[in-house]
Amino acid sequence: MAGLQREVGDVVGGYRVQGRLGSGGSGSVYRVVDEGGQEAALKLVDAREDEVAAARLAREVRALQSLRHPAVPHILDAELDDAETFVVFEIVPGETLFDHIRHHGPLAGEALAAFAERTASALEAVHAAGVVHRDVTPSNVMMGPDGPVLIDFGLAHRTEDARLTREGLVSGTPGYVAPEVIDGAEPGAQADRWSWAATVAFAMTAQAPFGSGTGAISRTLEAEVRLPDVPGAATLRAALGRDVAARPGMRDVVAALSGATDVLPALPPTAVAPVGLAEAAWGADAEATAVLPSGEHVPVHDAAAGWGDQDGLEPDEPAWEDLVPEDDEGYLEPAPRRRLLLLLAALVVIAAAALAPVVTALVLLGVAILARGVQRRELALEAADARRGRRRTTDTVVQTIGLPWHVLRAAVETIPAALTAAAAGGGVAAGAWWLVGSGSLGLSADAVEYAQAGALALGAAAAVVAMAYGPFMRETRAGAHRLAAAVSPTAGLAAAWALVAVSAVLVAGIAVYAHVGIWWWPLTVSMGASS
Repeated sequence: MAGLQREVGDVVGGYRVQGRLGSGGSGSVYRVVDEGGQEAALKLVDAREDEVAAARLAREVRALQSLRHPAVPHILDAELDDAETFVVFEIVPGETLFDHIRHHGPLAGEALAAFAERTASALEAVHAAGVVHRDVTPSNVMMGPDGPVLIDFGLAHRTEDARLTREGLVSGTPGYVAPEVIDGAEPGAQADRWSWAATVAFAMTAQAPFGSGTGAISRTLEAEVRLPDVPGAATLRAALGRDVAARPGMRDVVAALSGATDVLPALPPTAVAPVGLAEAAWGADAEATAVLPSGEHVPVHDAAAGWGDQDGLEPDEPAWEDLVPEDDEGYLEPAPRRRLLLLLAALVVIAAAALAPVVTALVLLGVAILARGVQRRELALEAADARRGRRRTTDTVVQTIGLPWHVLRAAVETIPAALTAAAAGGGVAAGAWWLVGSGSLGLSADAVEYAQAGALALGAAAAVVAMAYGPFMRETRAGAHRLAAAVSPTAGLAAAWALVAVSAVLVAGIAVYAHVGIWWWPLTVSMGASS
């Protein structure tokens, strides 16, 4: 990670550190106060360790100093000449779009249109200043009290600047990088507009339109996106197509979301939007505008050049890129389905319970906890991915090291379902066992032993169902599919595991038939005829 570590009380360029807000590939961000006690956010980069990150920070400062827009954060101070470089921004309460959608659900109607219009206006101003943002994502839009604010210019560069992407890599967040950039094209304004459309789609659906992680790259190239059948969705889908020339503009999308134009149900994702969409929403002679806090609309080129006296402007607070997630929830791509293998695994549990009920119950509980822990690890990885882009090696190592914590948390969360499973399975097994032992069925001694094994198997079946569909077990089911997929990545391995499961069921059946007897360990009390 670029950026020096600072502790509470340390002083950086006259600013005293109050706490750490977050960190990422382009630096560390701290909450600081100046000598007058004014709070601010300070982004710090160690130029001696990462010249690329330092150069990007300089670009960020130049980009933001050339902009005056209520939806773009303002710079208070910067130091770019020393080995330890930093930039200071104003702070205002709020949360990122990613967190806002998680907490409050997707945007719709006028709220979605207003979000799209304000962020589009900000991006127009950015482009008019000759700057390309390069990382427009839900984690880089701040939902401030006065509306959304476009943040994190750590990847931004002026159009005349040379690229500072490390050789062999494409900067950006999977799922929000335009397909032409994935193909090797230079990031430009069109790519930013595509990323903006993907961010608007996230706000509309509460899901990354192309998923996340490496799978998002292939889906982006295939233009696979599903949006709800609502006004503006067809135009937004077209804006996410692969054909750059065929994409509707941001104004067209805003117009469609506002209901000022007809939805485009017949247009494929790469079709050209009808002429006139922009005029309907922005006026026939419209040009990009920025909105002053006073409510005045000014041409975006005037905004980029500087709006003159800015004394009346009230600062917006940015929330920061690269923030460490407050928790490990995320919007996770569904795990591959392994229904047949899980059904066979359930049959193995039911068959094994007829021979060793207590051990089988403990194994079932352990596997459920492990599955939930694995799912929580994936949620943590995807949350980090969606917030700041996947650092695949680093995030994977960190979350794997943290797997015991995920498992411990999963164990606590599994308690309600475990109690439900114990009550259901124990109750069914005890009832069936009593019925068999009561003599009311008139069974022979051999038949009683078989029936007792059947009673335990019936109880195990009830326990499996209760464990799978008990309280709060959706994540456990998803984790079970993920575990099954991990051990059977190919059709051949899946077939092999199926053969093993069938064989285990047959072995258990033969053991019951051969009167092997029921093993109650770790209990020491024998029950009925089977000791």
